[in-house]
Amino acid sequence: MTYALGAGTELLWPAAGCLRAASRPVRSPRRVVLLSHSAAETRALGWRLGKCVQGDEILALSGPLGSGKTCLVQGLGRGLGVRRFVNSPSFVLMKRYRARLSLIHWDWYRLDDKTDLESSGFGDLQVERGIVVIEWADRFLDQIARPFLLIEITPTGLRSRRLTLSVQGKSAALRRLVGDLELWWAARRKNDGTDLGAGH
Repeated sequence: MTYALGAGTELLWPAAGCLRAASRPVRSPRRVVLLSHSAAETRALGWRLGKCVQGDEILALSGPLGSGKTCLVQGLGRGLGVRRFVNSPSFVLMKRYRARLSLIHWDWYRLDDKTDLESSGFGDLQVERGIVVIEWADRFLDQIARPFLLIEITPTGLRSRRLTLSVQGKSAALRRLVGDLELWWAARRKNDGTDLGAGH
């Protein structure tokens, strides 16, 4: 199912926790597509992720330069309660932020081959409890331990984006997470009276 937010829609940061705590049943799809029109919408999706993750999730982000990967991570950090400014660790490869859960932020843009990846220490850090998020993950997707959540960001216009969230491997928890996000989008669309999605 695809959701989109109208270009002029103001997206407020909701105060409620993750829908997982609600009494109603939660969908658990393997894949959903969300449409967006602004950086604020992408950060909102990241914020929701930050509220819903439980620890040990791996989020793999792919998309061209300027598509909104770092915007999504900024929202994730806000949802987790990170107080520092979150930016892309392109030159240092990895940054760690302390919050409700540790946020371990990787950027693989400057890695040339698997030898570079091995020397970066990524394999060792996959076992650390926290949230691992990887920008440019598609460069070495086969080196990421499954299960993980793949988020593909595709520009569809100057500001509009299509975000495809798909669970890679077997994980009921990640499928519930995707279902939580889908329900949240649908709820906001109903409340706002507009189409709903996330963006760049």
